[in-house]
Amino acid sequence: MNKADGYTGSSYETLKCIWMASQVVEYKLCDKQFDCETCAFDKVIRNYSGGSHSDISKTTNVANVISYKLRSIKFDEKIIYLKNNLIAKEIFYNTYYLGINPILVTFLESVNSILEYERGKNILTGQQVLQLFGAWGMVTLSAPMNFTICDKVTEPIDGNLKSGWFAIIGAERQQITSGKIRQEEWTRMHEKATGIIEGIQSYYPKVGDTMHDGGSQIKFLYQLVGSARFTQILNSLNSQSV
Repeated sequence: MNKADGYTGSSYETLKCIWMASQVVEYKLCDKQFDCETCAFDKVIRNYSGGSHSDISKTTNVANVISYKLRSIKFDEKIIYLKNNLIAKEIFYNTYYLGINPILVTFLESVNSILEYERGKNILTGQQVLQLFGAWGMVTLSAPMNFTICDKVTEPIDGNLKSGWFAIIGAERQQITSGKIRQEEWTRMHEKATGIIEGIQSYYPKVGDTMHDGGSQIKFLYQLVGSARFTQILNSLNSQSV
């Protein structure tokens, strides 16, 4: 039986363990979502390899983890996908959770957020509603329809955006409808995000190459591509422009 049965093309390439990609081992696909720190196999190989793990993983883990997360995202019929990278989920009549599209969330590894308006504020289409910021800079998300902020949802702690939901809003159904995107538009956005990550994986140094940053550990995508490029990526993942 072929070891690669069931995996073809780029999906097979992105599942390669970093030790396989660097040709240290002949065959090993990652089943830990590229969380090397908790991987027993990684610890064994690192001990035998003289501790060169950091040189290998720093150029591969960031993009591979995002790629893995993107592949796991599926269109959810229970979610209302909105323009401007926002989503909604009905709680009861004319009341919704408001959140960030999971596609964008996969890129937000080191981020904090600020909801720009307080409870009871009426928001008009096009108004900035959420700031996302980090060491890389800042981007803003704008309202795709008219709504009222009913309450805030707990903001992320320590830069980890575990949940994309950030507010509870009140909105008429026709407003929600006017801000929706079709499944075809969501698919194009997903494909665009996947293409961006595949481009990064192919462009930046392969595993084992010397990094231009002097060897410092890369934990976040903006550290690999640069703050300006990272901000450009976030801005480009706008459902109105895919």
